[in-house]
Amino acid sequence: MTHVLLGDWGVASERFDAIKSFVSGKDLVSANEAQTRFDVIDRMIREVLDWKHGQISVEEYSKGEKEGFVDYLLRQGDNLIVIEAKKAGVSFPSPTQKLKLKLSGSVLGDGEIAKAINQAEQYAVQKRANIVLVTNGLCWCFYSLADKSDDSYATVLFPFTVSGHAEQLFTFFCEANVENGSLNQITNKLPPIEDRLITAIKYADARIDRNNIADFITPALNNAMYADALLANPDILKKCYVSTEARVKYDSTLGMHLADPKSIIIKPAKRIQRGKSHGELEKIVETSTTGYAPPVTLIIGPVGVGKSTYLRHFETISGREVLDKQLAHWIYVDFEQMGRTGDPRKFMYSCIREYLLDEHPNNPTIFEKTIKPAYKDVIDAMARGPYALIYRSDKKEFDKKITELIENDFNQVEPYVEKLMRHMSKTNLCVVVLDNVDLYEDEILETNVFSEGLALSKRIMCNVLISIRDTTFIRHRTDSTFNAYEFRKLWLDPPPFKAVLSNRLSYSKIILKDKAVRLTLGNGMQLNVPDLSIFFEIVQRSILHDQAGDYIEAMADLNIRKGLTMVSNFLTSGHLNGDRAIRVYLEEVDSSYRFPFHEVFKGTILGQWMHFREDRAEGVNLFDARLGSRQTRLLRLLLLNYLMLRAQHESTVETRILDVVDIFSRLGASESQMISCVEFLSKRGLVKNVTAEDINLDSTIILTRNGGFYSKILSRKHVYVEECMFDTAIEDTHVWDALYELTMAINAQSNIVERWKLRRERTDHFTNYLCDLEDQAIELIGKSDQFISAREIREAVLNEANDAISKSIRWHS
Repeated sequence: MTHVLLGDWGVASERFDAIKSFVSGKDLVSANEAQTRFDVIDRMIREVLDWKHGQISVEEYSKGEKEGFVDYLLRQGDNLIVIEAKKAGVSFPSPTQKLKLKLSGSVLGDGEIAKAINQAEQYAVQKRANIVLVTNGLCWCFYSLADKSDDSYATVLFPFTVSGHAEQLFTFFCEANVENGSLNQITNKLPPIEDRLITAIKYADARIDRNNIADFITPALNNAMYADALLANPDILKKCYVSTEARVKYDSTLGMHLADPKSIIIKPAKRIQRGKSHGELEKIVETSTTGYAPPVTLIIGPVGVGKSTYLRHFETISGREVLDKQLAHWIYVDFEQMGRTGDPRKFMYSCIREYLLDEHPNNPTIFEKTIKPAYKDVIDAMARGPYALIYRSDKKEFDKKITELIENDFNQVEPYVEKLMRHMSKTNLCVVVLDNVDLYEDEILETNVFSEGLALSKRIMCNVLISIRDTTFIRHRTDSTFNAYEFRKLWLDPPPFKAVLSNRLSYSKIILKDKAVRLTLGNGMQLNVPDLSIFFEIVQRSILHDQAGDYIEAMADLNIRKGLTMVSNFLTSGHLNGDRAIRVYLEEVDSSYRFPFHEVFKGTILGQWMHFREDRAEGVNLFDARLGSRQTRLLRLLLLNYLMLRAQHESTVETRILDVVDIFSRLGASESQMISCVEFLSKRGLVKNVTAEDINLDSTIILTRNGGFYSKILSRKHVYVEECMFDTAIEDTHVWDALYELTMAINAQSNIVERWKLRRERTDHFTNYLCDLEDQAIELIGKSDQFISAREIREAVLNEANDAISKSIRWHS
């Protein structure tokens, strides 16, 4: 059953799309005014904005200073809108993302649009209308007569050009919305500038240096944390590889059910079991026969799951026995090396040629074994054909001609590769692996790679494995290229993150074992460290257990690469007091020392920056949905709380976007704003579409472990709340003044105890503000207490601040 509401943009958007398609195929610039009105403006008013015949007056006579005929009058109760229509070719403003332009400014105060505005306003005054609107079909400019002044601004929308403008026009002028007071939302003032502490503090964009042990541990991080070093060395790969899957259906720490990471669209794909001998990929290799092109095999998994690592491990370790038994050629093509602007076909063939040139002691591709037999038919044909006389009289000259032929093919690449590979595939299993085909998220490039890779399997009669992300498969699954071929699909789950991290940190310890260094401390003193590997003992103790380990694991979720990058950022960040940890360890002051959570959080989220700002940080601010209004400020938090509530029961883990819209539109959020909010949370990994497709009104979403951790645990951490406070808009003047003054006082205070007391007071003001916002939101939503969390957040972070004050008094008084 279709979900329909009065003033439902989801329904109206389909009609708008039809008009937009018409407009894109017409030359409206050369059309006259009547044609523009008939083709575009009439249809927008009737079909999209849903005004009925009796509510619309056209060419109604107007007396007064500007005597003439009003193009359109729209009447709804006491509401009256004057519309002055011009042809599309009239000089109106060009498309811009700037919604507000000054009526007396250089754009609206001069030229054809100024004349149209003046004419429409005279009609509106005479008719006692609420709103003046002028349009040439492509540009819609409007303002209210109620508070018109010399400093007034008009709203300017370009529904056919700028994303979101069509819905905004609908929100204001749909007949049902006008009936419900939408015209009252039209203001002639610029939107208020949002007050954020990050814009007010002196060193908002300050960076911090790397910590003083970063340079010493970088060799270990480069070799243990990044895939390139591991993939190049089978022995290291064997030490660091994790052969189990991280498939958990219920997280007891968060108290939430977790959905299957495999999209319902990819359900038929068989799961690869990392630690199982005779697994799915091994069976394919073991049962493949030579001399024909089998279906292409897709290795599908989420981003950062370790597809490259799995394939390299199979090649060198887990699948080595079956590959040797088959005398298989495993040819690895990494499209990361090609770059975004390369030619996929040329790159594939050049990689295969490089493989043919390399030494393969157990399966050589030398002249006598491979090249000569591959060219046998050509050589025989030349000997009995055009070069028969040379063949009979001068063998050396004949061999020279053959060499020239092979050399010419070699230089052209493709003829040489195809002859050799077709020959080899008759007697040996040949597997070409295409990896990182979607690294650049370029659909045209991906399509070219797929088409060339699929065609390659037919041309050289080999097995082709293509490693792709789940989102890439879903995006391309209906392409003609995909439909033309048969596929075998395998799904790869991520390994448990803590197990991967433990192996990598253990290997880091091995790299730094017995490495002596001298650290320069902040006070200028020198600290001799006889064995730097002890640093990674502290790291393992700190981030493999307790809340720090749970935090990084949740933030990484299915993306192992992201988690390892966060750890590397933390270990080199200036937010980490590494020298202090080592000093405490060496002096045996505290053998169980762990890095405090605030250091782990800041190191992973802020990296090189001193203060949090969402557009440059790894984290998400749940206290500001950035939709430009006070009422929707806490939308992200409320939405995650709602999804968390549903995730407590297995039967309600999945939530329809339509249900989300039905609840939270009561805050004043439009459908596009709701979808934008969910899309943002999806891109940051806090929610997930069950189909792994783009979010739309028909989508069904689930809360990820990452989102659950934000909702239940991270939002209640003082360091998180305090950092988000810097980048949260504050509408309340009294709250803003208090936060600003306290921030200035904190920056000026050198005494640690007094600083903490001031920080606690600032947190008190900010969390009280959050409670007020939540109370107002809950009242609008009309639900009971199922979304409420602000008071729990307030209590938790103030308790943390109190503990910090007590500790600082104990240590520093």
